[in-house]
Amino acid sequence: MNLLIKNYEKNIYILRPVISNERNIESIIAKVKRIILECSEKQFVLDLRKINFLDGIKIGTIIGTYHFLDFSGRKIYMLVSDEEVKKSIENLSFNNIEVLSGSDELALAGIA
Repeated sequence: MNLLIKNYEKNIYILRPVISNERNIESIIAKVKRIILECSEKQFVLDLRKINFLDGIKIGTIIGTYHFLDFSGRKIYMLVSDEEVKKSIENLSFNNIEVLSGSDELALAGIA
């Protein structure tokens, strides 16, 4: 699995795991954490819509926890396609995670 980074606007990065033959969730998590740390002035959208249910929950939970502990003053947005993934991540009750479902345009319009 690899990570696609898209600069949506000047201050918004979209981080999207890309499915490949190599399924290495830990590598994706490490890359996302590194990007968040290196670009701490940016807003981040973690797009988990193309990955499976369990990987979405795992990545969302770990990144959400990391972001809450190190950057509690800033929000991270997560895009998901499944309501169960959304509920699972929202159940963490971190006040700096916003989980959205829907198309790119609708979700990003609420962020930008």
